[in-house]
Amino acid sequence: MKSRNQNRPSAGHESMGYGLSPVSHRLTTGGFSLIELMVAVAVIGILSAVALPSYSNYVKNGNAQEAPSNLMTMKTQAEQYFSDNPSLGFKDFPCTAPSNAKFFDYACTYTPVTVPQNTITITATGKSTSNISGWTYSIDQTGNRASSAIGTSSSTTCWITKYNGSC
Repeated sequence: MKSRNQNRPSAGHESMGYGLSPVSHRLTTGGFSLIELMVAVAVIGILSAVALPSYSNYVKNGNAQEAPSNLMTMKTQAEQYFSDNPSLGFKDFPCTAPSNAKFFDYACTYTPVTVPQNTITITATGKSTSNISGWTYSIDQTGNRASSAIGTSSSTTCWITKYNGSC
C-alpha cells in the first residue's frame, strides 16, 4: 500500500505549476486588472485637465513677449527719424513691421498737430491666426504704454505680458 506522501509531487515541482489549483494559478500570472487600468486612465485624465490650461497660458505668455520688444524697437526708430527730420516730425515715418513678427500685426498712427508736437502711436495687435488674437499693445512718442484684451485685463499704464493680468 502506498503511503499518503507518495501521491504528492515533490517540493521542486510546485514551481512548475504542479499541484496548484486553477484559481491560485490565475493569480500568479502577470497583467493588470480592469480596475487598475481605469484608475491609471483617470489619473492621467486629471493631470491632463490641470496641465493643459497651464501650458496653454505659458505659451501665450511667451508669444506675448514679441510685442513689447518690437514696439520698443519701433519707438526707437521713430525717435531716430524725428531726430533726423525735425521739420517733418513723425510725418512720413516708415512704419514697417519687424522681420521677426510672428504673432502680431503692427501699425502706426500719425496725428499732425504742429511740428514738432506731432504725435505717433505704434500699435501691435495679435494676429487672428495666433493664440493671442485680439491682444493689443501700444506706445506713443512720449513712452506711454497701454494694453488691452489680455484675458480679461487691460491697462493704460503698462504692458500686460501675463495671462493672469500682471505687468
